[in-house]
Amino acid sequence: MNLRNFKQNRPLSIFAFLLVFSALNAQTKPTENDTTKYVKNPKPSLAATRITKAPRIDGQPNDDCWKGLPVADDFIQHQPEVYKKSKQRTEVKVAYDDLAIYILAYCYDNEPDKIRRELSQRDNLAATDYVNMSFDTYDDDQNAFRFGLTAAGVQFDSRISNGNNQDRSWDAVWESDVSLQKDGWVAEYKIPFSALRFKALKTQTWGMQMTRGINRLGEEATWAGFDPKIDGIVIQYASLTNLENIEPPLRLQFSPYLAAAVQRSPTGVGKEYGNQTSISGGMDLKYGINQSFTLDMTLIPNFGQVQSDNQILNLSPFEVQFQENRPFFTEGVDLFNKGDLFYSRRIGGTPDGFYNVYGNVKEGEILKNNPSETQLYNASKFSGRTNNNLGIGILNAVAAPMFATIEDTKTGNTRKFQTSVLTNYNIISLSQALKNNSEISFTNVSTVRNGEGTDANVTSLFSRIRTKDNNYEFYGGGKLSQIFEDKLPTDKGFMTSWYVSKVGGSWTYRAGQEIQSDKWNPNDLGFNQANNYYNHYAAVQYQQVEPNKVFLTAQYWLNLNHNIRFDSKEFQDYGLNGGFWGKFKNQSSANMWFFTQPSNTYDFFEAQADGRKFLVRPLLNTGINYSTDERKKWAWTFSAGTTFRDLPDFSAARFFAQPRFRVSNQFNISFGTFVSFTKNEVGFARLKNLADGDIGFGRRDRSTVENTFSANYAFNAKSNLTFRARHYWSKAVYNEFLKLLESGDVQHRDGNFKADRSFNSFNIDMIYTWQVAPGSFLNLIWKNSIYQSDGGQDFTRQESYFDNVGKTFSSLQTNSLTAK
Repeated sequence: MNLRNFKQNRPLSIFAFLLVFSALNAQTKPTENDTTKYVKNPKPSLAATRITKAPRIDGQPNDDCWKGLPVADDFIQHQPEVYKKSKQRTEVKVAYDDLAIYILAYCYDNEPDKIRRELSQRDNLAATDYVNMSFDTYDDDQNAFRFGLTAAGVQFDSRISNGNNQDRSWDAVWESDVSLQKDGWVAEYKIPFSALRFKALKTQTWGMQMTRGINRLGEEATWAGFDPKIDGIVIQYASLTNLENIEPPLRLQFSPYLAAAVQRSPTGVGKEYGNQTSISGGMDLKYGINQSFTLDMTLIPNFGQVQSDNQILNLSPFEVQFQENRPFFTEGVDLFNKGDLFYSRRIGGTPDGFYNVYGNVKEGEILKNNPSETQLYNASKFSGRTNNNLGIGILNAVAAPMFATIEDTKTGNTRKFQTSVLTNYNIISLSQALKNNSEISFTNVSTVRNGEGTDANVTSLFSRIRTKDNNYEFYGGGKLSQIFEDKLPTDKGFMTSWYVSKVGGSWTYRAGQEIQSDKWNPNDLGFNQANNYYNHYAAVQYQQVEPNKVFLTAQYWLNLNHNIRFDSKEFQDYGLNGGFWGKFKNQSSANMWFFTQPSNTYDFFEAQADGRKFLVRPLLNTGINYSTDERKKWAWTFSAGTTFRDLPDFSAARFFAQPRFRVSNQFNISFGTFVSFTKNEVGFARLKNLADGDIGFGRRDRSTVENTFSANYAFNAKSNLTFRARHYWSKAVYNEFLKLLESGDVQHRDGNFKADRSFNSFNIDMIYTWQVAPGSFLNLIWKNSIYQSDGGQDFTRQESYFDNVGKTFSSLQTNSLTAK
């Protein structure tokens, strides 16, 4: 497949897309006399009631304290039929005393036998009914605490910041219970004031939102009507009034841990294995310095329960970015992410010299031990917001020096090889909230390596200004990076960006510019793949929020971007992408998209050499995704895509399918398979013995197969077992070797080179978690890992998938078992 036919009909293709785009936007709008549209005060209020005797938290509505209290009801749908009254009645009461706030939610249901009650892990919402309560305790439309409870009794909580961002890793210690009733179900909460932050005022009003989800109806309804055309969640909250004489309590929480582990891993000598045992301990501490600020600390942390990284065969010139799964670095870090300078995986990641040790193992020696993760001595976070809405965040982490151990096979003597030095990481972030959900933020991040390596410092300053009606936004800012050798600056770079945007309403749009200098480098503590460019972009999006004849809701978008080089002002590339996503009335959803570069562009990174470029032929990427109704026992997700390029004998396709089956309310399984292939793509090839300035390229076939099996079994709302196994295999086989010309084009290269690559990764993560008491957990963790790589071997050309699986499981593997 190639782009010649596409190029010849380029105007027609774009016109056809725009025609479809416009046609799909047609919708049936309610008339002025449409009585099904429910209208109410968008910001109601509820008076909290002080009580003298706290209720027993058992999920039953019969405590005396609940009698005669004001009721919040009259919920409005957010989905599937926005603005309409909920199909089931919900009543919520709120009480408080000196220690806590109490909530009783009575979820009436005219078909109580159909209430969904699937069990799941804490913070994971399954196929279940639920309620959640959210409190904007400062009533500033900026931040909120959310506490949710499923009909099966599973807790989920999160923090909301800047109106839309949710930190689902935030966990509070609170009590709850549920019960089934003959006319519905009941949720009962006790949220200690120690789990919240609020001002020390005699009389307080909090922002409050209540949400109910009814799984079988696909319905989510809120007490204060939620308008999806408004950009912001917290600014649409209602009010909880009449909170009097409550004082912020001492917030002090110690979470010590003790971990015992045994690991069986290869020794590096033939197929021999060695066993290692360890006992470690540490502590997490959370201290509320005052009503506004909190100190979080972790001492000698152990992150054994986090999921293994999805390792891949990386043939690109860019570093792979991995997801952060460690609780300390995912919870409450919104302030530290201001300016987009913080990639937390730098802290405690792979030692800088991890791979250098292999070239220092002499004849007669073996590499006995080479830790792949850097041990942290400690990490701490200080964060909060003043009464004047100034957010302050300070983070510090100290990583220990790391050493590999090399052993002389004859004498048994060992020597150390340093793979990383003592390193100190620091972040200071200030964010002043302004009127109309505007803000101005300053962030500084630094990395100090104790005089044994390079140091770095990056500073960011930006502002976001919104109009009073919250419909329009202007953003502008800049960043400065500095690298130091022997405490003297060696490289300075900068990055600036601005945009104007319409953020409210059905139609939204944005236009702006981003500039990164050729010396811009935030990567000592941040993550940035490419620099040295001017990027100009424009985007438009339409959001259908009310149902029409086809969709319950839908989105359509079209984006354009254009890049030139910062240093030379050479043209780099441009692209156009667009598509739509829609949810059908049967609760299934579909997505179609495309990305195209209709003429030649240039890639200044693929050659992995400064000043060299690679000519990229026209391309069209397109794909579709489809998901069935998630409420059913069987649910499927499919996606398929292809790429067209103006290259001889080029073809590419990719496919993903994931069936999920809910065996029971306690047990569910899923299996995902991803397959892709590319024939005759052109890319960089690491060829040996080339002359200086001669850069190797090749025409290669690439194939990838990835299979992931997951199973979850919940014994009850506080005890569950998760299992995940992933096998990944990717190989690249070179059909022709090429030489990169100064023009960016390539030509045939004679020679017998070996550049084929094959990489396998197999991981098992099995974790049993038991919440022994609120805030206290027992974890049993089993991990298995196999990594196998081949390079320059002819057999990769003929090896089948099943041959590869057999080779993978016969390879050396590491097993570890940890009790924490």
